[in-house]
Amino acid sequence: MRIDRREFMKRMGMTAAMAAGLRSESAPNEANPRLNILYIMTDQQPVSCVGSYTDSPLQTPHLDDLAGAGCVLDRLYIGAFPCSPSRACQLTGRYAHNHGVVTNDVLLDPALPTLGTVCRSAGYATGYFGKWHLGGNMYVTDTPSKRAGGLSGNWHYERLSTPRGWTFRPAAGGQGEDAPQAGFDTWRGGWRDYHEWLRRIGQGAYLGKHKRLGNHNDAPSGPEGTHIYSQVDQKHHMAAFFTEETVQFVREKGSAEQPWCAVLSYYGPHLPVAPPKPWDTMYSLEQVRLPANHSDPLDGKPLRQRNGRRNYKLGTWSDEQYLDYIRRYWGYCSYLDEQIGRVFAALRETGQWDTTIIVFTADHGDMVGAHGMIFKLGFCGYEELFRVPGILRIPGVTRAGSRAPWLVNSVDLLPTLLASADVPVPPGVDGQSLLPALRGDRSEHRDVVFSDSLGKSIVCRNSRFKFVLNWAVQDLHELYDLQTDPGELRNLATVKEHQGTVRALKEAIYGWLRSTGHTYAEEIVDRVEHPDAHRIAIVPTVDHFTYLGENVFEWSVTWRVDREFKAEGAFWNYTHFVNKQYAKDGDIAFRCTPFPAVPFTHWQAGKQYRVGPVRVAIPAGAGAGDYAVRTGLYDPKKRKGPGDILNGQGSAVMLGTLTVRAADGRVTGVAYRPPDKKAGR
Repeated sequence: MRIDRREFMKRMGMTAAMAAGLRSESAPNEANPRLNILYIMTDQQPVSCVGSYTDSPLQTPHLDDLAGAGCVLDRLYIGAFPCSPSRACQLTGRYAHNHGVVTNDVLLDPALPTLGTVCRSAGYATGYFGKWHLGGNMYVTDTPSKRAGGLSGNWHYERLSTPRGWTFRPAAGGQGEDAPQAGFDTWRGGWRDYHEWLRRIGQGAYLGKHKRLGNHNDAPSGPEGTHIYSQVDQKHHMAAFFTEETVQFVREKGSAEQPWCAVLSYYGPHLPVAPPKPWDTMYSLEQVRLPANHSDPLDGKPLRQRNGRRNYKLGTWSDEQYLDYIRRYWGYCSYLDEQIGRVFAALRETGQWDTTIIVFTADHGDMVGAHGMIFKLGFCGYEELFRVPGILRIPGVTRAGSRAPWLVNSVDLLPTLLASADVPVPPGVDGQSLLPALRGDRSEHRDVVFSDSLGKSIVCRNSRFKFVLNWAVQDLHELYDLQTDPGELRNLATVKEHQGTVRALKEAIYGWLRSTGHTYAEEIVDRVEHPDAHRIAIVPTVDHFTYLGENVFEWSVTWRVDREFKAEGAFWNYTHFVNKQYAKDGDIAFRCTPFPAVPFTHWQAGKQYRVGPVRVAIPAGAGAGDYAVRTGLYDPKKRKGPGDILNGQGSAVMLGTLTVRAADGRVTGVAYRPPDKKAGR
């Protein structure tokens, strides 16, 4: 089945004027059938966990085989962070501010052309297998959910525009993970579809044992920080389900003349890092190693990085805990590699290996021990998160075993695939096809790449330097010389001799915001260039702290008003003590919520408002370790904070660290440490 250019334009609803904007590297050729497209994406897999990028004992033989047959993109960076924004960048070829999914759980506009809609309109059979995360929240809630604002069923975050930026509120609706979307006709998701498969093959007992099994919940055997594994065996794991469905699609479509496009999107190795047995112990603790930049005290870096206790485990975790985390991560990646190998085998067995474009990548990375961190976080622009694996094989174009040193943005993948398949690229795409560089028509691809991080930071990387513009919060910017400091250990943003580089990269970001039509380009520029006009309105400080013994400490917090603001309501001070190991609610271990007889109702510039002294008892079960101290204001009647007075940080700020010492189950001492002033502006 072939569809010519006019029919393609008609199906896409394009006028002749719009068609003038279409880009194609070459015209369709009847003597040269269109190639199939296989797009493989993992979730949270860094380059250090792919064999062709590392000299470690990690084994990914099938991806290494793909690399040997194709081209490795050595400097591929995501267009946005985290999951949903990055996935939308890849599948639409647009930057986050142009596709609109600027944070997780926001719906992708169905009117936007995607890999699925464009290929289907061009005559392709289309299929999607695995994680989507562009149809709202991934989980269907049977009962009202606190995170969903009291909603149940399918829900999503509605994006709202304000003069200062986007805000979000829960709203009912969304397709979730189990309905065909974005032009993909064959669809298999990780919630209802996976459940139905388990029942169909006689494995429904898993659903009885694990009520919320599916998507990222693969039934971990315990909490993170201990050795965990999936309680679902490797044959019935979600990854095996998606692989089986993809193999079936490849075999069925391989016997037809119609070309096909399929996306295989795994939920792993994303947390919880719980691979199925025996992959959790495939690597011994002696085989793995800590990253060279592991012991990073984060001096001179944004305060939020150190206060992200869910991620920053230095001083809390032992080396063995880190090593176990890494070996489980490696094992999970090796398991996924075996699944990918099953799809490659089906391509070869059906004679489609040489007629299929294959791309392998990830939506973002994982810290895997780098900078003392695990998981992911939105408070940095480190290579471990923003540089992702990219292996590309285009029959007749890519040179076997080649490596591409060019700077590439993930928005470039869509136009590259479409051009390689002789499918015109729709208007509005921000990406640039790699075909000219792959064919040797030019030696470079981009001079600089940009990535949006949760609409709060912008990462900019040129051939030598990485700059992170933390524009939405009062925190340090970051500059790293990747030539002399590949581990990004020393922040040069405040070093005098590097101010020229800082200025140049700021200007590059401003130019990118304006040229790509960012709604808040001028707001961002103004907040960076005139920080005093946007500084935090009120600043909390601990002015008194004493440990009284018997698990009790006494303290008081004073709020200093730096600039006057209008806030309607009566606000009470609350404090969260955050430690995931002892958490009772999300990441909160315990709280301090003093309700004064006269709550704060008016804030005058230059005034100070004191809360306390208050006595706080450390509850049973909250043991030794560091607790991030997070304090804020709240109106219990209106059930909200005082608004955007904390410069993009919501209604709470990090106040420092509470250290609890204990022995034999008894608290022996408690100390408070204020934020490191060097780490903030």
